[in-house]
Amino acid sequence: MEFEREFLVLADRIQIRYYGIIIVLAMLVAATVAARLARRERRNPDHIWGALTWAIIPAIIGARLWFVLFPPASLVSEGLDAGWFLQNFFNLENGAIAIWSGGLSIFGAVLGGALGAWLYFSRYHNTVVRIISTIFLPITFVFNLIGNGINWLLARVGIEPAEPEPVEPFPDEGIPIAPWLDIAAVALPLGQAIGRWANFINQELYGVPTSLPWGIPIELAKRVDPYTSPVDFPTASTRFHPLFLYESLWSLLFFIVLLNLFLRYRDRLRTGDIFLVYLIQYSFIRFLLEGIRVEVTYLPGTEINLSQAFMVVVFILSLAALAYRHRPGAVPAQRPPGPQHVSENT
Repeated sequence: MEFEREFLVLADRIQIRYYGIIIVLAMLVAATVAARLARRERRNPDHIWGALTWAIIPAIIGARLWFVLFPPASLVSEGLDAGWFLQNFFNLENGAIAIWSGGLSIFGAVLGGALGAWLYFSRYHNTVVRIISTIFLPITFVFNLIGNGINWLLARVGIEPAEPEPVEPFPDEGIPIAPWLDIAAVALPLGQAIGRWANFINQELYGVPTSLPWGIPIELAKRVDPYTSPVDFPTASTRFHPLFLYESLWSLLFFIVLLNLFLRYRDRLRTGDIFLVYLIQYSFIRFLLEGIRVEVTYLPGTEINLSQAFMVVVFILSLAALAYRHRPGAVPAQRPPGPQHVSENT
């Protein structure tokens, strides 16, 4: 076993990256908190894990797709723009499919994950399940065959297999997603607070040089222009703003704020308000941090920071929606009670 800064090496050939471990931990912690909040609302917490499962693959695809379509300026300056990525789609070293080489965007991850979660709660849920079941029918048959064989062996030695728990059918009309968005909005900042430390491991998401005592060193190989010169920016003395830390601390603070909103004041709010507050606070802090970030993505053909522009749109739309929902004369908020059925197995 060998320990490196970014990964653990097993048997001299298997790499286990700390980045992935931290991201998985962040998802599990956030989902656990969300499941507990769902139970408190007398909603079935199994839907949290179901939505998370459906969100993972679309989130990964979305994260990579956003990066490919809008690569950072440092790659564009080397000729690795969106056109290059698409033309070299199957290049296993740096192409669009080479997700293992790095390059994931949180914006694409959120959009892709949101699509997956929406599909889970939507009226298309059962249709998607039937399609997937048909595609993987041979694998399902093999697993059922193995399960039946294990049950037969247990019966032969006098051990009765446990009765399977009844599975509540998913309603054909879907499940309203708005209450679940409020629950997710509370847990997401906690997951982000943990997940941002994966950026520290990879020495990414840092800002311009600083003389502040909490500045962090960045290896030359991880720097972008104009900070790649060891003469102008010596490795031993140059420190950079730890943007990952700023966002992590902000996210932890807003986890506490949103949790208090949810526990103490949600009866005074409309369903979906807490989610809008989440969008407002995140777009605000991300816009500010992008102002001192060194790895910037621009709108193609312009010098407009794409992330900042996107955050401005999200901030304005979310703030406008929240203000409209609480305009003078609006019907008072009435939060629907959660379902009475709660799974006893979660």
